[in-house]
Amino acid sequence: MVEGLELTREGPVAILTLSRPERRNAFTRDMRMAMIAEIEALNLDDSCRAVVLTGAGGHFSAGADISNVGKDEAPWSLIKTRQNMAEVHRVVRAIVTSPKIFIAAVEGLAFGGGFALAAACDQLVAAKTARFGAAFCKLGLIGDMGLMWSLKERVGLARAKRVILIGKEVSGAEAGEIGLADETVETGEALSAALALARQFAEVAPLSMAYTKASYARGIDGIEDAFDCELDYVPILNRTEDFKAAVTAFQTKTKPVFTGR
Repeated sequence: MVEGLELTREGPVAILTLSRPERRNAFTRDMRMAMIAEIEALNLDDSCRAVVLTGAGGHFSAGADISNVGKDEAPWSLIKTRQNMAEVHRVVRAIVTSPKIFIAAVEGLAFGGGFALAAACDQLVAAKTARFGAAFCKLGLIGDMGLMWSLKERVGLARAKRVILIGKEVSGAEAGEIGLADETVETGEALSAALALARQFAEVAPLSMAYTKASYARGIDGIEDAFDCELDYVPILNRTEDFKAAVTAFQTKTKPVFTGR
């Protein structure tokens, strides 16, 4: 495991922790590449049913570490910058298209790319004192790491524009009010609340989880999109051992044991 990233397990729940507290967990390229590798490995791990993404030292993440930008090398070409952006997208894509549920546990700062990582997760648990911020436009840029999509999905188009364009900071308490956070808790309780939620999701049939996430990732903008997903996925799920186990459990009034087969 690369320095700055930690992976631990609590049964079927994996905990992926950004751990550079001296930099408020600002992530480096090495951390980003390690995140991609770890997420892709967890996606193939049948024993993992849910992933909690969090940060060490009282903060989620201040985003990408840009402290050395422009100091050690000439400015990047447009092509190099574009390829770097494509590499960055792999992290978010791995989360959004993952067959596992991802839950962000946010304490302290979630700024820039850290904000985007949290917003890309399936569920977001925030301490009331957490702070979300996007200063991209203040730097002459646009929101990246998918934030222009993920934030719009959570809070609506008009509010997303206000947060991204003006750089309006959002508290954890306000995040719960506007739909950015799915659950708000007291300071210091985000991780425990996220773990409790993850355990609930871990009981969902793995293939139901995978195909539901796949449906939303491919886009459901209308009823016909939903119908297309059902036509593609229901016949597959109807033939699984998990479906048969669930039917038997319903008939015998017992709890089904899902295996992902």
